[in-house]
Amino acid sequence: MSPVAVDPAAFLARQLPAQQLPLARYRLGEERTVWLRRARPGAHPLQRRLWALAARLSRVPALRPLPMAGAAACAAAQAARLREFADHGLPVAQVLAQQGEGLLLADVGAVSLAQELAQAPDAAALIALWQQGLALIDNAHGRGLSLGSALPQHMVRSPEGALTLVYLPPDPGALLTPALCQVRDALSYLYASAMLLHAGGARQKARPLWQAWLDGPARAPGFRQALQAQLTRLSWLRYLPPDARWGHGAWQLRAAYEQAVLLQYK
Repeated sequence: MSPVAVDPAAFLARQLPAQQLPLARYRLGEERTVWLRRARPGAHPLQRRLWALAARLSRVPALRPLPMAGAAACAAAQAARLREFADHGLPVAQVLAQQGEGLLLADVGAVSLAQELAQAPDAAALIALWQQGLALIDNAHGRGLSLGSALPQHMVRSPEGALTLVYLPPDPGALLTPALCQVRDALSYLYASAMLLHAGGARQKARPLWQAWLDGPARAPGFRQALQAQLTRLSWLRYLPPDARWGHGAWQLRAAYEQAVLLQYK
């Protein structure tokens, strides 16, 4: 990577029209590495469709996809959310500049928690990593914030060893109560990690840790009641096949539900 112009705003204005990829890495000056993200509404179309279907069939507002906005509005919302979390002392990627649909972020590393979970050498290491993701969510909940989509691929390991948030969708608090916002975080984290726990032989060990996390002091008033209500409405997920015959996404939904309600795979 060859050095480029030092001013972040000037670099973003120049590079954004030429960048076709949604995310690319550059050098800003001699030593600084940055990431340029081109916002794309509905960045996870399959997940949005699955969550929308589950929410519609089950009347589960916590899974309802957030309204889609234009690319520029998405980038502005992401920048605002990252800055809000930074103001609360939470570990997030620093926003260097935002213009149109472009967002320039300081480099915080390239290895996500999702990659670490998938590559964990044993169940004990998998559980330890999984709990770090829960702790990061706890830090946000304890400050009255919610991630909106608590996915491990949006949590990146910094050179200092801390998990850092690099992406935050629009605030779901405009549509959901604080308790339902936290339920959304909980269910999205399970959606992204339950199959990894299952494959890594850590499913049973994770259950008491999950229950302890649910009972933690960071939970909003009414959280447990809201979570139970959502899970009750999602009980039909137990009838999905415990394998990928209906697609990987449906399997993930079944695995997350199974992890939450203590069912057993056949």
